Amino acid sequence: MPLTFEDILTLKEPFGVLIKDEDATKEKIKGLLKDAKKVVSIGDSTTDRLIFFDLLPDVSVIDNRERRLKRKISLHSKINVHELHCANHAGTISREAVSILHKALKISAPVKVIVYGEEDMLALPVIAFAPYRTFVLYGQPLQGIVVVTVTAKMRRKAKDIMDRIGMS
Repeated sequence: MPLTFEDILTLKEPFGVLIKDEDATKEKIKGLLKDAKKVVSIGDSTTDRLIFFDLLPDVSVIDNRERRLKRKISLHSKINVHELHCANHAGTISREAVSILHKALKISAPVKVIVYGEEDMLALPVIAFAPYRTFVLYGQPLQGIVVVTVTAKMRRKAKDIMDRIGMS
């Protein structure tokens, strides 16, 4: 089922706490993540920023693109972690991606999920299926980083959106 206009508006709003780019310091991010059971980064820029801050996410979901353009330089390309791969078309959540994310969340060592296509929508299944107290970070274009703590309420919200757009 295609996204409705209402769904698109819902997905454009930050799903959690927005930390403006100018406020996203190493100390602030480390402080927010101190009680995290797991840390998951969605997106190349967000992942690189965490790595720059010496914070290696438990799971990184990247597509080697930023704002749909191929990235020339990335910090995440230099880290040696377990890699998984999946395909996911823009504006969708593929069953393959959901399966790979389930697998990635169960691996105890750091994991990099490389997405062929686009990773933008994949915060939803991570929020829907990650353990409680997982912190999911993704970029809010031209604004900053959104930090979502996986709770029962956030899990229901993510699953509800996935159900409504036929992606669960």
